Amino acid sequence: SLQRLKTSGNKLEFDLLKKEFQFSGMDTCAVDGMCSIDCPVSINTGELIKRLRRENHSYSANKIALLVAKNFGMVEWMLKLGIHSGNLINAITGINGMRNLTSGIKKVLPGFPLWTNAISKPIHITSVKSELPDVVYFPSCITRMMGADCKDSITINEVIQGLCKKAGLSIKITDQTAGVCCGQLFSSKGFIPAYSHTANASIEKLWNWTNGGKAPILMDVTSCTHSLQNAESYLTEENKEKFKQMKIVDSIDFVSDYLLPKLTIRAKKNRIVFHPVCTTLKMNLIQKLQNIGNACAIEAVIPFLSGCCGMAGDRGFYFPELTASATKAEALEVKSKKYDGYYSSGKTCEMALSETTGENYQSVFYLLRDVVT
Repeated sequence: SLQRLKTSGNKLEFDLLKKEFQFSGMDTCAVDGMCSIDCPVSINTGELIKRLRRENHSYSANKIALLVAKNFGMVEWMLKLGIHSGNLINAITGINGMRNLTSGIKKVLPGFPLWTNAISKPIHITSVKSELPDVVYFPSCITRMMGADCKDSITINEVIQGLCKKAGLSIKITDQTAGVCCGQLFSSKGFIPAYSHTANASIEKLWNWTNGGKAPILMDVTSCTHSLQNAESYLTEENKEKFKQMKIVDSIDFVSDYLLPKLTIRAKKNRIVFHPVCTTLKMNLIQKLQNIGNACAIEAVIPFLSGCCGMAGDRGFYFPELTASATKAEALEVKSKKYDGYYSSGKTCEMALSETTGENYQSVFYLLRDVVT
């Protein structure tokens, strides 16, 4: 319909319809492809929206996105500064200071992101050297920028190091992670040149960190794992060969296959609940997530009404009503019982569920830490 209007010369009607479509679908779609699971003929609307986003980007927009990708280290530093500043404002004005401030700005500038109380703080990634590591830990950019836990003083990278030590696994963490990204934020928005650049740069870094693919790469956010595992078609021929020799491992796989067999569960929790992020389903990790729960708790629940939280990386900051609607049914189910722990495998998804349930969702690494101590 849009194409017909565009070619008919009715520019006003075309612009109005395009604007309405962009708001209702283009801007708010999570592009996670979960709709294809419920669709009787497996239509993936997410892939359609990605394609439309790609087609709608101008040359200038792609050029700006590529500039951001090439200078992502500076962008990360600026975002960290902004989050630190936001937390400082909250410390001075009260817990709702930034929420009220950004809500006021959003009324004037609808495209402005909204601060949520589930936003924590950036974390410092301490490097750990190892000549022949059993695993190389690649902390995601979202972990680096807001990976601190809202109620736990121990950061996720410290939890992972502690678990590896108990399991007798040597871990390597480089001091060169700043600015390195899986590229998902560019891919989901349809900025393919920026995504291709980011994916290639990351593979080259990871190749060096793993001594030519000799150690598996651990990622702490499942959607980031999925993004990097499926980056091959956007790589150069040289990096494709490197990619084929590398093993990229998600947090759920690592807990299930690397840590649990080497650790002894000493204090099972009574009842816990998971939020399976969308890529957990796409990567067929649900059973492993359930196995982790069964090993660590007497009762481990994956809500019947769990689904996409609507966060989609950053969509929940711009459209909070999206996450509120997407998580409503799951939140009601979760709040009907009391649990000893709330867990997931993606920081922004954890934030969305924490916001809507009022409980503190954490990485599955925290679950394992609690039951082996």
